[in-house]
Amino acid sequence: MNRTTVIMVALALGSVGLAWNMRPRDVAAASFEDTGTPLFPGFTDPTLATALEVVSWDDKAAKVLRFAVEQKSGRWVIPSHNDYPADGTERMGKAAASFIDVNKDLYYGDNAAEHGQYGVLDPESADGKGDEKGKHITIKDASGATLVAIIVGKEIPEKQGFFYVRSPEEKRVYGARLELDISTNFTDWIEKDLLKVKRDEIITMLYDPYTVDEQQGKVTGSSPVRANLTSVDGKDEWVAEPGVEAPDGKIVDSAKVRQMITAISSIKIVGVRPRPKPLTLQALQSKGFFVTPDGARLFGNEGEARVVTKDGIVFSLYFGEITYESGLALTAGADDEAPDEPTTPELDGEKDEKAANRYMFVEVAYDPSMDKGEEAPVEEPEDGKPAKPSVRGQDRAKQLQARFGEWFYVISDMSYKQIHKDRSELFKGAPAPKESPAAPPGGTTPAPGGAAKDKPAPEKDKPAPKAPAKPEPPAPPSP
Repeated sequence: MNRTTVIMVALALGSVGLAWNMRPRDVAAASFEDTGTPLFPGFTDPTLATALEVVSWDDKAAKVLRFAVEQKSGRWVIPSHNDYPADGTERMGKAAASFIDVNKDLYYGDNAAEHGQYGVLDPESADGKGDEKGKHITIKDASGATLVAIIVGKEIPEKQGFFYVRSPEEKRVYGARLELDISTNFTDWIEKDLLKVKRDEIITMLYDPYTVDEQQGKVTGSSPVRANLTSVDGKDEWVAEPGVEAPDGKIVDSAKVRQMITAISSIKIVGVRPRPKPLTLQALQSKGFFVTPDGARLFGNEGEARVVTKDGIVFSLYFGEITYESGLALTAGADDEAPDEPTTPELDGEKDEKAANRYMFVEVAYDPSMDKGEEAPVEEPEDGKPAKPSVRGQDRAKQLQARFGEWFYVISDMSYKQIHKDRSELFKGAPAPKESPAAPPGGTTPAPGGAAKDKPAPEKDKPAPKAPAKPEPPAPPSP
C-alpha cells in the first residue's frame, strides 16, 4: 500500500468517525451533586401562598401573556383582569401544592445555548421561537417573599409526567416530575354563578326584545311581555299580566318562560371590563348601551330582560354590542382602547371562526312592594366552611349593587341566545274553553240517589277588573 492510499484511508476513517459523533441522538441526563434534592426545600406549606403569576408567550398573537391572582386586603383578586374578584382559596392551594416535594430528578447541563431545545427560554426574552419559550411561574407569600420561581419547559420525551425546568436566575436545566394544577383560564378562578339567584326565587319576569336604531336615535320594536308566577288549579304557572299584548288566540307559554328564567339564573360570563368612574355616555355607547336625554332610562342595543325575586330584588339585564375578541382581550379587555377588529363575517364563503360574544350591563334595584318578607336562602356550606347567614332583601340589594356597579360583563353567544328570543316564542295556543254540563229541565241538578237538588242562585254580576293603562313606549335614547 503506497503512501497516497494510506492517506486516503486515514481521511475516510476520520470522516466516518466525525459523522458518527455528529449523528442525531437523544439528550441523556447526567448525574450531578444535587440530583435528587428538592427544587424548593424551604416551601412545605401551600397555605402560605397568597400571590401567583404565570408569564407565557402567545405564539399566535406574538406577544407575552400575564395571568396573576393575589390576596389584597383579605380578598382574592385577579390583577391581570383589573382586580376582578377571584374565588381563589382552593385553587391557589392546588397551584402551590404542585411544587411541594418536587425534586431535581435529572440533570441536563449548564449550557444556555441548549435552553431553546428544552423549551426553557424566558418567555419575555427576545431570543428563540414560540415553542422554545417556557412558562415563568412565580408564587409569593403575604410578605412578598418568593416561594417558587421557575421556568417550566417541554415535557421530557418518553418520561411521562417529567418536564425540563430551570430557575430564571440560573443556566442549569433539570428534569422534574410535575403534576401541574395551575390554570390561567379566567373563568376557572371566578364565581361562575354571576347573579347567584335560584330559579325558584323568581316571581316576576319582564322581557322586551327591542332594538336601538343608532343612526336615528330611537328605540324600535318595543313590546314588553310581563308575566307573574301564579297558582293555577294548584300548580305554579307563568301568566301574563293584564294589558300585555298577545297574538290572537294565544297565551303566555309557561314552559318557555321557565326556560328563560332558568337561563337567566344560571348565566355565565366569559369576560369583564371595569366601568369608569364617573360612568360616561361614551363608555356606555362603546359597549352598545344608551341613555335617554333626561338620563332616566337605559337601553341595550338588543333589548333587555328583568326578573324580580321574592325578597324584592330587581335584576335588569341589558344586551349590548357583539365582540369577536379572544384570549386576554376577551376576558380582560386588554388593548381595549385599540381599534376593534372587523366584526363582520369574512366574504367569499370563508367561515368566520371567531366566536361572537356580547356585552351585558347589569343593574340591581330593590322594590319593597315586591318583597314578600322572605329572607334569601342560606347558602350551603362548602368543604366544612360555615354557611353564610341569610340576608333581607334591602340589605342584599345593597351588596349586589356594590358588586355589579363596577363592571361591564361579556357573556357567550350561547347564553345570549338562551335568553334573547323572538317575542312570538313566548306564546302558545290558548286551550279550548271547558264545556259546562247541561242543566236538566226545571232548573234542578240531580243529586246522588236520584233526589233533586235546588240550583243555587247565580251571583250578582260583578264589574270586570279595570285593566291597567297600556304602557307608553320608551323614550328614545340620545344618539
